[in-house]
Amino acid sequence: MARLRLLVAEANLRKGILLGIAFVGLNILDARLTGTTLVLGASELNPIAATGFGSSMLLKGLIAIVIVIALLFFRRGNLLKWLSLGMPPIVLWNGLAIWSWS
Repeated sequence: MARLRLLVAEANLRKGILLGIAFVGLNILDARLTGTTLVLGASELNPIAATGFGSSMLLKGLIAIVIVIALLFFRRGNLLKWLSLGMPPIVLWNGLAIWSWS
């Protein structure tokens, strides 16, 4: 029984790590696309990111990594699924903004 628990925990950790990598990658892509749209003349809709760090790939990547580590540390890795599912529409929105502005 203990082996089964260990296997399940290990599988959940792997899933959490993969979702975390996806979340961080999508955040970095979002920062890159946001920077491009801002150069083209768009404005940042997120009031927190509008303060200036919204297009910083390094800062957004670090913030995303801290979020992933905290969620995995506090055994809330299941929230990464929802965070990772929420990022593609944002990235798609930025991609469409670039496409429409250029």
